[in-house]
Formats: sequence, structure tokens, C-alpha cells
Amino acid sequence: MTRAPRRGKPYDRLQLRVRAALIGLAGAAALVAGTLLFARLPQAVAEERAFRAASECRGAVTGDCLRAAWFTVDSVRVRRGKSPGGWVEVSGPDAAAGEVTLSGVSDFLDHVRPGDRVAGTIWRGEVIVLREGEAGQRTDAYPEGAAQFSAGGGIILLLGGGWGVHASRWHLRHRETAAHRRRPHPLARSGWAVAGLSAWTFLLLLVLDGWDPAIGTFIAIWAPTSLAAVAFLVHGGRRGRSRR
Repeated sequence: MTRAPRRGKPYDRLQLRVRAALIGLAGAAALVAGTLLFARLPQAVAEERAFRAASECRGAVTGDCLRAAWFTVDSVRVRRGKSPGGWVEVSGPDAAAGEVTLSGVSDFLDHVRPGDRVAGTIWRGEVIVLREGEAGQRTDAYPEGAAQFSAGGGIILLLGGGWGVHASRWHLRHRETAAHRRRPHPLARSGWAVAGLSAWTFLLLLVLDGWDPAIGTFIAIWAPTSLAAVAFLVHGGRRGRSRR
């Protein structure tokens, strides 16, 4: 017969402190990254609004108008796997010629080859769309979606970072309880809440990326559902404490 695994075996105190410190450092780094994404949000929103208000250039290029140019493809590199995408090097008389980065592998990136002639849409001196025939793909310079990414990414990082710092402080303040695992600590509920809200935010970003990348749409959907989830968790936590 095999022995059942022992439960309640205490952690080593030094190991516990080191682990808590690492969690706290990771949480602090996530908080900084999330804050930086939110700091970029006003600029991304302004760019998105300016792009939506832009019209086609007529005559001399002035302001934020959209213009078209033809390019010759010099080289193509495609990256597949977990983060698919690629780079297309284009040349031509237009000042926007150069290397263009694309996220994801579309029909355009799958079929474009060196020597092909492609049409580019240019805004503020950068190629934002490349097209060959019916196939086209937005580049990473495309302004729509940047504000949504900053908001969603910032939310996920701030949620995870805040929970990490809180978890680190709890373990350091309740070392005896954490070391002996005497009872489920109060981080479990908040941890599940953070994981659920982060997963919901990430899923919403994925869905809206191909449907409506506007920041207003993201906020209109994310805010009420997230507030309802938080209210449900708080209400459930109060009911659980009142029964004890």
C-alpha cells in the first residue's frame, strides 16, 4: 500500500518569504506596465478620432488626409505559431516605403511574393493597409484598435498586478497561517475574481478586434458586465461571512 500524501506540512519560512517577494515584484512590474498603457490611452483615442474624421487627399497632401500609393514588394517574411504575423519590405518613390509589420497571417500575407505590385493606403506618413487585388491586410500602424488594446491590456495588467502585490503582503503578514496551510486564505476568492475578469477582458478584446475596434464599444460592453460580476462577488462574500 502506498502512503497518502501528507497535508498541512509547513513551508520553509525562508522559501515562503522569497516566494512572496517574487510575487510582489512581479505584481509591481505588472502595475507599472498597466499604468504605462493607460498613460498612452489619451493619445491613442485622439489618433483614432483623427483617423475616423480623415478624408481622401485631394491635390497637395495636407493635414491628416488619406492617400494611396503603389509599391513593389522586395521581401516577405512570415512568422507562424503562437504569435503569427510577418514583415513586408516595399520600395517605391513614396516616402512611406520601407519595412511594414503585419499581425496575423491573412490571404494577403500568404500569397504576396517579392516582385509583386501592391497598393498601399498611407496616413500620417505610414502605410496602414497593403492590398493586392482582392486580398488586403492592415498593418500594425493602423490606428483603430490601439486605444482598445491600451485599455484592455492596462486593465488586465492592473488587475493581475494588484492581486500579486496584495497576495505578497498577505503571505508576509500571515506567515504562520500561510506556512501551515491551516485554513483556506482569503486570497482564493479574489484570485478567482481577478482571473475571471482578466479572461473576460481578453476574450472581449479578441471578439471586438475583428468586429468593432472602437474604444467606445469596448467600454460600453466591458463596464456593465464587469460591475455586475464584482457586485455579485461582493454580495456572495457578505452572505458567506454572515453564515459563519
